[in-house]
Amino acid sequence: MAKQKPEIKNSEEKTELAKQIASRSKKVAKTYANIETSIMRVIRWMSSVVDKFMFNNRYGKIVSLVLALLLYATINFGGEGLFETGVSGSGDTINNIPLSVISNNEVYEVSGLPETVSALVVGDLADIQMTKNQGDYQVVADLTGLTEGTHQVSLLPQNFSPRVSVAINPSTAIVTVERKISSRFTLDYDYVNVNKMDLEFVLSEPELELNEVIIRAAEDTINSIAFVKAFIDVEGTTEAFTKEVPIVAYDQQGRRVDVDIIPSAVRVTVNVSSPSKTVPVIVDPVGEIPDGQAIDNIVMDHESVTLFGPDNVLAQIDELRVPINATTLTGDTNLVYTIALPSGVRKSSVNRVNLEISLTEGTTRVFENVPINYRYNNAGYRFTLLDSEDAYTNVEVFGATSRVEALTVDDIQVYIDMFDIDLGEQTVPLNVEGPTSLVQIKTEKSEIVIDVIR
Repeated sequence: MAKQKPEIKNSEEKTELAKQIASRSKKVAKTYANIETSIMRVIRWMSSVVDKFMFNNRYGKIVSLVLALLLYATINFGGEGLFETGVSGSGDTINNIPLSVISNNEVYEVSGLPETVSALVVGDLADIQMTKNQGDYQVVADLTGLTEGTHQVSLLPQNFSPRVSVAINPSTAIVTVERKISSRFTLDYDYVNVNKMDLEFVLSEPELELNEVIIRAAEDTINSIAFVKAFIDVEGTTEAFTKEVPIVAYDQQGRRVDVDIIPSAVRVTVNVSSPSKTVPVIVDPVGEIPDGQAIDNIVMDHESVTLFGPDNVLAQIDELRVPINATTLTGDTNLVYTIALPSGVRKSSVNRVNLEISLTEGTTRVFENVPINYRYNNAGYRFTLLDSEDAYTNVEVFGATSRVEALTVDDIQVYIDMFDIDLGEQTVPLNVEGPTSLVQIKTEKSEIVIDVIR
């Protein structure tokens, strides 16, 4: 009996344990059922929301736009950064590739080919970059065997990596092949970069080794040429030189014409000089000084200047006149005048002249019966006066007392200018000169009548 009690006890424990396990299983199953029910409710709710959004006319355009953008990004960018972590293929365009032409340039001229083309390169991104960095690729138009006429030729890629695919744009060209002829042209010249020389220096006429060149091109191209020039670069030139310079042909519009020029360069010799002339600075008051005053004295920091320019220009210049507005002078004045270079003069030794002007009371004096002369009668004409009294005129001078009193009748020159005179009876103006521009001189008569004969 003592041995059977433990067995009964163990059986009861097992039964109790089984009941506990069953109870817990029911709770777990119930919990999973509740979770499943909750998830399904969420899914059904989200599905309902999506259905309302997708199939609602109000949001249909927005949905279409989003889907279109996703599709565009997938096709054009391979989904890079959106759907993939790597790229298996890519493309890039190489622009402005010079076109290489294989043709018989000695005999034929070819027109119609583009100067540059572009290439679309497709392949692995690393291979594309290697191709671009290598840089020995080219696009070739092979015209070997073509004769005169119009032809369609293919533009073919060469030396591109075999690991990439290449498409040329344009891939073909319509070309015209014409036989070249020869023609002679007179050779002219032009100086280049003259503005980069010191203005002190003057260039001579160049001595060209050749006066003519031979040009080979198609007949139409030959006919379009307007002039052929040797271009002489003189940047920084300070002394005579001899060198070879290129020859270029141009059309009527000044556009360069691509032709064969024989020779393509010419040897030139150019002399460089620095002609100059020193002339006095003359102050030229314009108008009358107010309140009866006159210029007593002018002190300048430069009494003369050195002018640089061609000899023929300098030969015509004997003085440099400095005009000042006399009507603005009301007392002793300091002025600064910026030198205006005469036409053809390239440079002067000074750019500005400082003036110290002092005034004094003016005096008037009249010189009677000053003779009237003539100048510049280059044609050798003779003339007679219609009024004998026109052989003389009275002259009034006004200026500082010391200057006026120092004048004599011989210091005053009244004359007519016969440089551009015509034959026959005519009225001519009188000109007057004095020893200084600081004294105002007026003639009583402003003009006279003369009869010009041979």
